[in-house]
Amino acid sequence: MPPSTHTASAGPGRMDGMACAALAVMLFSGFTLVSRLGFTRTALTLPDIAMLRFGVAGLLLLPLLARFGLGHLRPSQAALLAFTGGLGFASFAYLGFRLAPASHGGVLLHGTIPLFTFLLLRVAAGQRAGPVRRIGLALILLGMGAITWDSFRGATPGQYLGDVALMLAALCWAAYGLLAQRLAVTPLHAAAIVAPCSLACFLPVYLLLPGPAMAAAGWPDIALQALFQGVLVGVVSLLAYTRAVAALGAQATALYTAAVPCLTTLGAVWLLEERPTALAWAGVAAVTAGMAIALRASAAVPMLRTERRTNGP
Repeated sequence: MPPSTHTASAGPGRMDGMACAALAVMLFSGFTLVSRLGFTRTALTLPDIAMLRFGVAGLLLLPLLARFGLGHLRPSQAALLAFTGGLGFASFAYLGFRLAPASHGGVLLHGTIPLFTFLLLRVAAGQRAGPVRRIGLALILLGMGAITWDSFRGATPGQYLGDVALMLAALCWAAYGLLAQRLAVTPLHAAAIVAPCSLACFLPVYLLLPGPAMAAAGWPDIALQALFQGVLVGVVSLLAYTRAVAALGAQATALYTAAVPCLTTLGAVWLLEERPTALAWAGVAAVTAGMAIALRASAAVPMLRTERRTNGP
């Protein structure tokens, strides 16, 4: 049965939600840049960085999971929440960061979250977009097309795969935002489920992988990735994003990431010395404008919410 709808003001304070959304924007931009830095400037591999994220975050939040358990969630619901917000999202994102430029990560991952959020709502609840929002979503699609065409102009097949992986990561995160809202999971409880469950699934796979693993990397590189991936991204970003969803609604929170593509691309020029093409810049501009337009349109649209409450942390 579809959930009932209420305005965003029915949740926590709007200012609190806006602050959490702004924090999530900064962490999302840093997520792309720091991950790309780890793959291009250190000996760390994709499984190593994933293990640092799941290991640190999982151990930090395991006591909370042990204390509160799954709450009102069924095991299948908790597993879906863990996959979309943790294992699935991070695995696709890291693969994309490994194979594609940071500017593509800013557009095809963070820039497409509003689009996938709307598409999921369209399928699940039959929600329709107004004319202004349709313009915004069309600009996002145009920006995606520019980035995709930029990849086809002489890029390697690996970069194509990276672009697809980034869009799959965006789909996972959009689904996570909607699931957390629909299931009425508190931010801390959601993070306590996502991180330890992702660790439990990934650790056996990591231990079976050949090679010296992260032993070949320097301790400063390991510490940086452990702090950023495990603490800031693995814990803080989940809390901030889920809290923003509770205050603003999943669609509005997803659309607050309008600044991420531009911030990520500018950061890549400064930190990673990447030089995006004119077509890539056009894609960034189109997606940023589309997200901003759709955000303005979302202000008057009731957000998908649920009356159910949780007894978790």
